[in-house]
Amino acid sequence: MKKKAVFITNIPSPYRVDFFSYMQKNFPEYEFHIIFSGAGMENRKWSVEMEEIEHYHFLKSKTIIIRKRFDDRYVFIPVGVEKTLNEIAPDVVFAMEYNPTILRAVHWCRKKKIPFISWTDGTLNSEKNIGKVQRLSRSYIIKRAAAFIASSTASREAQIAYGADEKKCFISYLTVDIQKYLYEKPQKTTQNEGLQLLYVGSLIQRKGLDLLLPALAKTPQNIRLWIVGEGQEKDLLQKQCTELKISDRVEFLGYQEGEPLQKLYRTADAFVLPTREDCFGLVLLEAMCASLPIISSKYADGARDLVSDGENGYIIDPEDVDGFAEAIEKAAAGDMTSVMGKKSYEKAHEFSFEQVSKGCIAALSYVLSQK
Repeated sequence: MKKKAVFITNIPSPYRVDFFSYMQKNFPEYEFHIIFSGAGMENRKWSVEMEEIEHYHFLKSKTIIIRKRFDDRYVFIPVGVEKTLNEIAPDVVFAMEYNPTILRAVHWCRKKKIPFISWTDGTLNSEKNIGKVQRLSRSYIIKRAAAFIASSTASREAQIAYGADEKKCFISYLTVDIQKYLYEKPQKTTQNEGLQLLYVGSLIQRKGLDLLLPALAKTPQNIRLWIVGEGQEKDLLQKQCTELKISDRVEFLGYQEGEPLQKLYRTADAFVLPTREDCFGLVLLEAMCASLPIISSKYADGARDLVSDGENGYIIDPEDVDGFAEAIEKAAAGDMTSVMGKKSYEKAHEFSFEQVSKGCIAALSYVLSQK
């Protein structure tokens, strides 16, 4: 008889749905279910192919939006957690993050004596400003978890700092379906033709584009920037470009996804992420798949796992405008774009679903062996 396991997460994101689909199709000895707290968020414009997965359930949650300085926070107040879990009757629960839905699920697990695995993308940096109640919820969940899955090295450090047993910690890297993005770029044959930088993400203060633009202004005129995304900072950023006299070097391309976005990855020469705070930064991996060297802020916590400094890119302090500009110029020098891009392409394969699923299955097998 198949063992049942349920993933509980907030909303269906493309990368998570692709991962859940892989798990359902490649591990037939388990019956994987997915519970979503909500259908979406107004600040996410994703297109999600729900037909790729089965056994999924949406809760009838109420949504509270907390407006914050860097980014809005969405809190789902769940309805029907226990009822849905009773209907599924799982052997193990993957409790993803520390929100109200997870707290209800943990209470159900304790009542039914069902083990759960605490899974997080969060890091000490991304959670440095959380309040007392949020810290208490992490402590409550971690003390009762049978095992832990971290989405990055930094996430694992956060779990241990919150009290997780290091021996029960597993890593299953946050990832995308790399097959959708893999592109081995041919070697550049023309030197000194400049550099086409690419940024993909929201145009909000947290993403640090206002830190990138002054750095760009310090680089040669033949280094240009494509900005892909929408957000509340767009007008301010366009004004900043005018003030820095770089409007002719910066192109705002709006929100892109699918084939148009992949074409931009394949056409660009290097990728830049100047974020003030990101618990991972999946766009870095998408860019690596397309053979792009990476210039990443040290505040993108996934950069430690994705970027080998000086090999497939540079990890920079986005507040250091001179150091930032220097990293951009280094990426443009000689054949460095092609050399680093090749290493990015090779490293991206370490984040395939086949590789990443190993940590998930190891945690699941461990917990089932303890029952």
